[in-house]
Amino acid sequence: MPETKTNPSTSQTIPNKHILKTSSCEALSGNGTIGYELSLDNKKALHIRITSNTGGGYFSDELIAMAAIENILFSLADDERLASTALQPLFKGKSVNTPAFLMAALRNEGFVKPIGELKRYHQCLDAKSFKALIKKLQKLSASSTTL
Repeated sequence: MPETKTNPSTSQTIPNKHILKTSSCEALSGNGTIGYELSLDNKKALHIRITSNTGGGYFSDELIAMAAIENILFSLADDERLASTALQPLFKGKSVNTPAFLMAALRNEGFVKPIGELKRYHQCLDAKSFKALIKKLQKLSASSTTL
């Protein structure tokens, strides 16, 4: 079994953070499994962060607000063909692997879907569906602490 990489020295915490879901998915490259968690802060804003990687490469495990991801994805000129590099501004000065790992997690959660056989290119949900998925995840906090 491949070794799981973590970045414990950079782990970020939010006071009163409420973890909604801990999950994993295949990396976009197919070379490893990405661990991630979805959580709410004390203002009920949804966040996502990468927590582990069984493949090669380091990553940033900072919490990223879904609102920031939404702002980036819906400000792009060509939303029909998204690459993980579109998410790089969220990790300025951080690992170049993290945007691809985040895109894999977003794909696993249904926020983006692959375009045909193109592993690295995705299409985002429309804005209404994107917001509905965020609200659905936020509602999980009323029923459970961890899925």
